[in-house]
Amino acid sequence: MKSEDENKKLENVAKTHEENTSEINIEEMQEKNEDKELTKPLKIIGKIANIIIWTVTVIILLLLLLTVASNKTDVFGHRLYLIMSGSMEPTIKIKDAIITKYEAEPKEGDIIAFENGNAITVHRITKVYTEGDNRLYQTKGDNNNAEDQGLVQKSQVKGTVKVIMPVLGQTIYFLQTHFIILILAIGIVVICIIVRRLL
Repeated sequence: MKSEDENKKLENVAKTHEENTSEINIEEMQEKNEDKELTKPLKIIGKIANIIIWTVTVIILLLLLLTVASNKTDVFGHRLYLIMSGSMEPTIKIKDAIITKYEAEPKEGDIIAFENGNAITVHRITKVYTEGDNRLYQTKGDNNNAEDQGLVQKSQVKGTVKVIMPVLGQTIYFLQTHFIILILAIGIVVICIIVRRLL
């Protein structure tokens, strides 16, 4: 009789233990599922943030490289300049960006970028003169009272203004004037990303 009672007690204890264990397992599973549900959005947000950071970094570097490179050579026949003079206001303002395209024969009324000593000047053509195969251009800034001294040779012309972009110009100007701060900020972000992946 005693052994039967003991067996029943043992069976009851075993059942109780199994039930408790299964309850604990269910609770653990629920906690894990909740953690997964919480971490999924965080992981997605993290990936989106990484994509945005790298995209912004690449765009910044491309803008800076394009600005430097386009002053010296054409990029697919186009050049990008940042205007630092008010001689063409109100048409082109200080800190506006312009994109020029090379044209063999710009016309009267076109705005051209041309070599003027060691600098690039962006002014409007007021008259076109032809001397044999050569063309000469009289230019003037829209905001200037007098025409430019001397005529512009065809060989000096770098391109005709096709697009004026105030926002892009201000962005490039900001990037150029805050270059060191931007490089430091990008460096910190990159280090944070690397550390996060290592942990």
